[in-house]
Amino acid sequence: MKLGSFLRFVAPSAALMLLLMALPLVVTFFLSVRNCALKMETVTVVQSSPFGQREVTTQRAVLGPDGRPVTECRFVGLGYFRTVLGLGGIDAGAASAPPEASGAGGGGGTAAARPQRSTEFIGALRFTLLYTLATTPFILLIGFVLALAVNHVGRRWQGPYISATLLPFIITPVVGALAIKWLFRDNGLVPHLLSQFGISVFWMAQAWSAQLLIILYGIWHVVPFAFIVLYAGLQSVPQDSLEAARIDGASAWQRLVYVTVPHLAPLFVFITLIHLMDAYRVFEPVVVLTQGAFTTSVQVLTYYTLLDEQNPYKASAAAVLTTAGIAVLLLPLLFKTWKEYRRGD
Repeated sequence: MKLGSFLRFVAPSAALMLLLMALPLVVTFFLSVRNCALKMETVTVVQSSPFGQREVTTQRAVLGPDGRPVTECRFVGLGYFRTVLGLGGIDAGAASAPPEASGAGGGGGTAAARPQRSTEFIGALRFTLLYTLATTPFILLIGFVLALAVNHVGRRWQGPYISATLLPFIITPVVGALAIKWLFRDNGLVPHLLSQFGISVFWMAQAWSAQLLIILYGIWHVVPFAFIVLYAGLQSVPQDSLEAARIDGASAWQRLVYVTVPHLAPLFVFITLIHLMDAYRVFEPVVVLTQGAFTTSVQVLTYYTLLDEQNPYKASAAAVLTTAGIAVLLLPLLFKTWKEYRRGD
């Protein structure tokens, strides 16, 4: 293919990726190294009351020539990144107000909570990695087993089996998480059945059980994706190779290990790549099942930083760290894929 034809072929996709992925990431990084706040001034006003008049010193936003509040922005470098990681960085006052306003208590209502919030990032990162690494092998294994099982049933039953297996993936994440929550709540079906055997577990009231539910939900929800990809891959396994292995005396297990699995290896890598990106951004089950009470994730912490602290600059730093974490997880697989591609050349 000529270079001009190739460029015309990839130009639409490259433009969309630049517009929808690269540009927002650049803007997010730009916000993460800045801090903007209203310019405040200290003024003395006279307050009138039935008991007379008195002078009160207070602060108010400085208005520009157009009558709008003046906003001051300054470069803070990696300050917000250090704050998110709990390494110091920008203090509570500077996060919400310019230097001349910090002494008067600007943002003081949340000053006590911010250091505690900043130290939560490591805990959120720890659970995010636990969720990602715990769900990935089960998703690959269960999806592969289901694909093999459906591939060996009769044509008459494959349609219903495929439809039933895909149901968890079709259900929206919030609805699926709510279904899990209703099953495991204190008066739900699962605790009731366990109580018949003398087992009492308050799934929503303990950190370990809440985290286990989130991991089980992740496996239940994503296994259908792995199943359908691997099932499609099984249809392309070369039958000549399987037949030759059978004639040479290879058992069913040996044909599976030495013929089928190597043929599906690129699909295993593809599923892992997609799931790592999605798992590192886990959000819905954490919010629905725990509301962040016993455990949280990097994505949920970013959301609460933006919602509770109303600090888009600190939230942007958390978002950049999330993207960097995804890149770190994907690098080994991408490097392995690149080496195999070069070896193929």
